[in-house]
Amino acid sequence: MTVSGSDGNILIAKPNNSLSPTGLVWLFVGVFTVTTTITVGFTLAGAWLVLPFAGLEIIALAYVLINAYLHYGDFESIKIVNDDVVIEKYSYKSFEKFTFQRYWVKVTLHDTLDGTTAIFIGSHGKEVEFGSRYINKEEREVIARQLKQDLKIV
Repeated sequence: MTVSGSDGNILIAKPNNSLSPTGLVWLFVGVFTVTTTITVGFTLAGAWLVLPFAGLEIIALAYVLINAYLHYGDFESIKIVNDDVVIEKYSYKSFEKFTFQRYWVKVTLHDTLDGTTAIFIGSHGKEVEFGSRYINKEEREVIARQLKQDLKIV
């Protein structure tokens, strides 16, 4: 998502959060209710061994949904403000901020070790990877071209 404001352009990359935090709670309650109902039915029919497996299923689902909740607000952003390019990365419990001078900044696409292409922004031997977790390959190429155009890089 690109936003243009009075203080410059801002490019924000966020994960696709298809459920709100409230939706995550409702999903858990729904699955818990259905699983508990089925488990009680099987237990009453004499198949008590279903209980531990249902418990493990609920614990695994709770772990996944808690992890999704904790990373709900993760993002990466690039701000072009006057003579600075500011890159911010926020992930649960960690925040990084990198600032480069606009005149010296380079935007490149490199292949990474896992075979994907990533956007690298940097200058003077220091590079920062941008958006590889949230943006697909085609969008990365478009964003790299847009950044080069905004920064007036040939």
